[in-house]
Amino acid sequence: MVERLVESVNRAVASGAETSKVVQSYANLVSHCGMGSCDWARSVVLDAKRSATARELAWFGLTRCNDPETAALFEKQEAPAFAYISYLDNQRWQSPTVPTLVPFSPKLERAASEAIRREADSPSSLLPRTAAMLLGETDSPRAAEALLRLHAAATTASLRDTLAAAMYRQSHPKARTLFQALCARDSEPLCKPDESSRLEAAADPREQFREETISPANFAQREDVPRAERIEHLTRCASQRAESEWHTASCLGTLAALSREKAVEVAKAWSRGQVPAEMQDAVHVLMRFPASGALEAHLDGLGLTALPRKAAHQEFALTAEEVLLARGRAHVFDVETGMFPNAHDSLLRELAALAPEALPGFLFEEVPPTLEEDEAGTGSYRLIAWGGGKRYETKAQALGDWYDLDAVLTFLNAVARARGSDVRWLSLITGDQIAHVVAGPSQTLTHLLDSGLMQSGDSDEARSVGREFEEEVRRLLQQQGATLAE
Repeated sequence: MVERLVESVNRAVASGAETSKVVQSYANLVSHCGMGSCDWARSVVLDAKRSATARELAWFGLTRCNDPETAALFEKQEAPAFAYISYLDNQRWQSPTVPTLVPFSPKLERAASEAIRREADSPSSLLPRTAAMLLGETDSPRAAEALLRLHAAATTASLRDTLAAAMYRQSHPKARTLFQALCARDSEPLCKPDESSRLEAAADPREQFREETISPANFAQREDVPRAERIEHLTRCASQRAESEWHTASCLGTLAALSREKAVEVAKAWSRGQVPAEMQDAVHVLMRFPASGALEAHLDGLGLTALPRKAAHQEFALTAEEVLLARGRAHVFDVETGMFPNAHDSLLRELAALAPEALPGFLFEEVPPTLEEDEAGTGSYRLIAWGGGKRYETKAQALGDWYDLDAVLTFLNAVARARGSDVRWLSLITGDQIAHVVAGPSQTLTHLLDSGLMQSGDSDEARSVGREFEEEVRRLLQQQGATLAE
């Protein structure tokens, strides 16, 4: 798949597209979506037969790689500026406690200067600011001079402000003057003393956890806090009904990863009273499967093992849905797409991949209504599936920028049934516009529902909740005198 991506990149450049625009379009896909392995990206970077655009994109594929080979490659070779800045920033935040300061170097100066000058070509709006901050984090005369030169050459007020903010550590008189002038007229966070010193002294993670500025999962991994203390803090959090039920439930799930025994004690205490809605699944699992790994073994016995190349880290997965999500057997997504057409075909592919044995090799297509039909509310989508030498088709409603999830699930279940497969796709209960879908043999899903390990929901529930929320926001804004454009 990633080689086909490279082919499409080369075709785009050959057709006359600007290389910078092509890189903008594909860079985040390569760096953030796991397109290709670190080994593959290194091989492309070093392959002189590859096109310059392909090699530049492969550099972005290395920005999240944390191995000696990649570090040596970035050190010895001149990587594209945006890729190098992204790599340094990712390395800088490897530690969950104190970010690592990147020392000033001529190479950093060259890359940061190019990234800032080419702000319009950046594949991410954050990269120019990141480049400026990396350049200004060490109080070096060379760094200050570079920032001052870039500030003088900046053509927009926003870029000048970004560069002035990056001077927050500099002792150079002119740099200090520019930073102080910014603070006098702007709400730049770095103007606050606690923010500007945060890299020298990280806040106490215990206090951060109490103030809910770091998540329970983040706190659980803080090795600068003794394990016994982490368990104690998480136990206290999981035992007390908080304003946010989700936070309490998250503490219980995280506690189960550190100390299953303590989590079971907390679950037993909750089971003797009224269990908060957000915690019901977690309490049920801990009461029924008190031993670590028992739920996972139960799901294995039901045939819901992890899918190859789909499984994710399961350390903090506690409920049946969380384990299935980590195993690639469930999918969570926003039913509001924010675009037209809605790309039901992509959703069909993602959901079909939850049970690859049911519809092997199937291809999906969406034929949308015309824009005029969509705006008039008179059109509909056609959803098409090809596989096993046959063609299947159904209609889906045109619901603006919302998926017709009911039509998608009905279609997948009908096609599976027509092929003689007993795999089914099921929508789970949700309280917002985020849909939760699982797939598996029908009897297995029935067992999970009957045993209380999962709760089914209306496939249209997420859209209804989301639309109701939008209407309520619209009503409140109109009450305040706002004029809303369609």
